[in-house]
Amino acid sequence: MNLYLIILRKILLFKYLYILLFIISLIYLVIYINIDFASKFKEGDFKVEATVLNIKYQGNKMTLTLESLEKFIATYYFTSLNELKKIKNELSLGDVLKLEGEFFKPSSNYNFYSFSYPAYLKYQNIHYIMKVSKFSIKNKNSNILNCIKNGVKNSVSDNKVGKYIKVFFLGDDSNFDIELKDNFQKIGISHLFALSGTQLSFIIMFLSLFNRKSYDFKKFIFIFSILLIYYLLIESCAAIDRALIFSIVFYLNKTFNFEIKPLFLILLSLSILIFINPYYIYDIGFQYSTVISCVLILYMNNRKSRSKIGELFKISWVSFLVSLPISLYHFSYINPFSIIYNLFYVPFINIIIFPLSMITFFLPFLANILLFFINIFEFTVNFLASFNFGYIVLGRLNIIYYFLYALFIFFYLFSKRKNTIFLIVIVLMIVIHYFYPKLFCHDRLYMIDVGQGDAILLISNSKTMLIDTGGTMQFYKEKWMQYDKNSQGKYIITFLYQLGITELDFLILTHGDYDHIGEALTIMKSIKVKNVFFNNNRLNDLEKAIWIKSNNPYKLKEGDSFNLGKFKFLVISHKYDDENDSSIVLYSSIYNKKILFMGDASIKSEEYILNNYDINDVTILKIGHHGSRTSSSDKFIETVNPIYALISSGINNRFNHPHEEVLERLKEKSSIIFNTQINGMIMFDFTNNKIETYK
Repeated sequence: MNLYLIILRKILLFKYLYILLFIISLIYLVIYINIDFASKFKEGDFKVEATVLNIKYQGNKMTLTLESLEKFIATYYFTSLNELKKIKNELSLGDVLKLEGEFFKPSSNYNFYSFSYPAYLKYQNIHYIMKVSKFSIKNKNSNILNCIKNGVKNSVSDNKVGKYIKVFFLGDDSNFDIELKDNFQKIGISHLFALSGTQLSFIIMFLSLFNRKSYDFKKFIFIFSILLIYYLLIESCAAIDRALIFSIVFYLNKTFNFEIKPLFLILLSLSILIFINPYYIYDIGFQYSTVISCVLILYMNNRKSRSKIGELFKISWVSFLVSLPISLYHFSYINPFSIIYNLFYVPFINIIIFPLSMITFFLPFLANILLFFINIFEFTVNFLASFNFGYIVLGRLNIIYYFLYALFIFFYLFSKRKNTIFLIVIVLMIVIHYFYPKLFCHDRLYMIDVGQGDAILLISNSKTMLIDTGGTMQFYKEKWMQYDKNSQGKYIITFLYQLGITELDFLILTHGDYDHIGEALTIMKSIKVKNVFFNNNRLNDLEKAIWIKSNNPYKLKEGDSFNLGKFKFLVISHKYDDENDSSIVLYSSIYNKKILFMGDASIKSEEYILNNYDINDVTILKIGHHGSRTSSSDKFIETVNPIYALISSGINNRFNHPHEEVLERLKEKSSIIFNTQINGMIMFDFTNNKIETYK
């Protein structure tokens, strides 16, 4: 046995083996991600049998991950609380279901730089979603592993303590409070809420107590048998897979004294992960955990601090630095104070919250102790996040700039001499990055895809204005049916950050309908708004709340005018009792181009404009009321005669906007139609005289 180990050790110490394997894995990666795998499903109504892989309940919505010919997502909406309770008691992982419903391709808002739900599912090899009309359980689960997983999940309650146990022991954050998640991200500690190498190291250390021998094969088998069982019980994800592979590879190296250098162990681990699933590279959690882990392993290997505080500060500093390009690319802001915050939260999570969550799972009577520390944790996080302090917003640049960040950070950390020069270069790059959008500002109009709603961003001479905010229409639901949803306002905030925008000079709320102003308060929490303009009607409850929160609220009246950089605006709407009739209509001009923003103005408002203003041959017309037949009359379109017609409407919206009559009128005038449900976001660059769409 020893002879075989000696031979194996000699082979494993051959460094070019790891380099070659890594190159092969990269070639495989490039080939794999460029293959367009065809789905075995197609759109339409189907009956199908499938096995339950995952279950998620949110209010009256159930989301299932299922396996049949291939993996797919299924959604089902309960009509009664009794039905929900019945299914919760009966349905479990591993059950085989008979389902009827409609298959359709996943969709999302299509904006520049935005999160793409279809791409997110594609990286999990999921191509279709099924809207289930009815289902039944054909066969109950008989798999022992699924029985254990069902037992584990059912034993954890849905209260606050249970949610933390699910996150830190089972890796399931699906029911975690969305606002709290946002606050974690704001102060730069969201990476702590993913099971990672630190947590697995704790488990290995805990299991090592049962076998105090330094390293031997029996101990390795014992520890990783338990670890494998644990892995099979938890919610698998890219970051957890990375942590497991890294832990196995490094522990094997210690167990058998192979003395393989950390760099080659990292290359081996990465190669294995790429072969397991090349799509891991698109996972943000995987990017964070892999880059931070790899750099810390290499950097801290020969740089041990004399004090624990010093070592913790180094880890926090290096983690912040190496994650900087990832954070800037995906979120367009950083919080340097996270270096300080992590000095407290890293040990607090890894020494108190995580171990206590794991122990409380087995010893539920400790729940109140865990709750005490959870309350401390949440209070301090919400307190720090409430200040909106320390954020540096840096607009999206070419991806090459982020690779340059990574390159100079690498030189700073690993150069043997004059590394201060590289730190100065990094700081200088951040300064350039910050001022670039302000120094090279183009005059632009963006129609943002907010589904069935309106949101238009205008930029000129570094001045910014948002016309409406979008907002998903809310219909009355009983409390048991309600659940948190990611708001359109968060997408708008992210987009503004990616343009380097942290404040708006004007926020125009054309009228009080929720699909036009529903996200105003959300946006105002993160974006400074200097002036908020309302229409001249009586304020509804939401408008009153926005008015109270506004720094400089004002009701626009017919004849009011103002400028935004090179844009000139005139209010041409009349006051009526009906909210849509009174929607703010803005007549604008820039570079001899005429633009008309109609909000939800109706035919009645259009007739008033035609009778009182001489407006014809406009360059851009924002079509009123999402293309409804209650707007855009024959006479109005004939007179205005737009070159470009912009329609903001949601895919498969319940109002069937835009209506065919409106589209036909525009086609008769040879207008070029841009519709967000078809084109996604639309951008007019007046400086360079060009147009871009998302799709």
